[in-house]
Amino acid sequence: MNKTESYEEVMINMSPKQWPTFLMDNAFVSGKELNIELAETFARVGTLMDFKRFVRIDHIQSDERSAEVFLIYCGILGYGVYLSKYYDQGLLDQLREQANDPRITIRQAVIKALRYIGRKDFQRLINYVDDWKAGTALEQWTCLAAVCSPELLKDQEDMLKALELLEWITATFVESLNWNHDYKLLQDEVARCWAKIVAENPAKGKQKMERWMKEQHPMVKTIMKNSLLKDSLQAQEKEWANEWLGKI
Repeated sequence: MNKTESYEEVMINMSPKQWPTFLMDNAFVSGKELNIELAETFARVGTLMDFKRFVRIDHIQSDERSAEVFLIYCGILGYGVYLSKYYDQGLLDQLREQANDPRITIRQAVIKALRYIGRKDFQRLINYVDDWKAGTALEQWTCLAAVCSPELLKDQEDMLKALELLEWITATFVESLNWNHDYKLLQDEVARCWAKIVAENPAKGKQKMERWMKEQHPMVKTIMKNSLLKDSLQAQEKEWANEWLGKI
C-alpha cells in the first residue's frame, strides 16, 4: 500500500469532523514541504461542503506556510476535482478570486485545480478560463500556467488551443500596462510557456513564435529573448534559438 492509499484509508475510516485536525497535523513533510499527496487524497475523499468550508477560511493574515493555508489549498484542489465533473459558475468565480491571492501557495493550488479539469476535458478547461485571459495579470498567469502544462498538451488540437491563449496573452504586452510585480511574473510565465510549446511542438510552435520575434515592442522582445534562453529550447532547438537571439 502506498502513502496515498494509506491516507485514503485513514480518512475514510475517521469522522469527517476530524479531517481538519488530521490535515493540519500532517500538512507538511520534511518540516517544510506541503504534503501534496494528502491534499490530493482529500480532494478525492472530501465533499463539496468540506471544500467550500475550507476555501472560506478567513486566511488573510495566515502565513504562507501555515497549516490553515494548507486547508485552503486542500479545498481549492477539491474544487478542481468537482469542476472536472460538474459545471458551477460560483465555484469558478471563487477559483478566479483565489488566483489573485498574493501567496504563491494559493495560486499554485488554483493551477493544480485547473489542471485537474484539463486532464478530464481540455476543452472544458479552455471554456472555463476564457474570461481569465482578459483579467488581472495574476489571473492570466494562473490560467496560462495551467493550460500550457505539457501533461495536458497531448494532441495537435489541444496544442493549437494553448497557442491561441498564449498569443492572446502575449498581445496584452503591446498595450499600455500599469507595470507592477504581477506583470513581471506574467512576463516570465509567458516566456516559459513559449519555450514549452516550441519544445513540445517545434513545427507549429516555431512558426508562431517567429511572428512574435519580429514584433518591435520592447516588452515582447524581452519575452522572446528570455524564452529563447530557456533550457528546454537550448536543449532541443539550440541552433534555431541562437540564430534568432542574434536577430532580436
